[in-house]
Amino acid sequence: MRNHILIPILILALAGCGSRATVSESQCYAGDWQTLGYRDGAQGLRNSQLLEHQDACGPFGVVPDRAAYMAGWESGAREYCHPNNAFEVGELGYGHSHICPADMQSDFVAAYRQGRQLYLARRDIAALESTIAAREARLEWVKSRIVAASTEQLNPELTVPQRVDLLAETQRLAEEKAAIEHELPELHADLASRTAQLDSMRQSLVSVVY
Repeated sequence: MRNHILIPILILALAGCGSRATVSESQCYAGDWQTLGYRDGAQGLRNSQLLEHQDACGPFGVVPDRAAYMAGWESGAREYCHPNNAFEVGELGYGHSHICPADMQSDFVAAYRQGRQLYLARRDIAALESTIAAREARLEWVKSRIVAASTEQLNPELTVPQRVDLLAETQRLAEEKAAIEHELPELHADLASRTAQLDSMRQSLVSVVY
């Protein structure tokens, strides 16, 4: 069991802050730049993040300690670049930061790609499940409309053109119903196959990474 847990989603949260200060006034005055550097590195942020902190602390007359920040950032970056974390980043579908040192880069990329395989497989399954749900909902509507159209045909006040239109609609719906009923078993079989493949992939990849 690894003793570190990173939260890649924070990368996106920080990236979306825009013009918001990257550190608070109290953090500027506290001056714990090594901890801040570690945090940024562990979240996959580039060390250029120090410039953002410098801008945030400027109004308070505080200048970041670059040496302390870089010492923390390099330690945090190595934590981020651990293969276990790389796998999680890929599995969650995030892009990865190009901050890994040379001795960790190849292992990071390999683990990231393995995690991304799971992400893509899950995404495809989710899309297939959505397709099945949509087709099943359409089938239920078609069935109900066939019943309604058949009932409407019993109305003695219908004109001949109206009756012809209802007959034509019923025929079209019956053909669509047959097509969907033929399609659904194939979709479910595809879903079962993909799900089994995902389970097998997950077991093999997780055993390799962890």
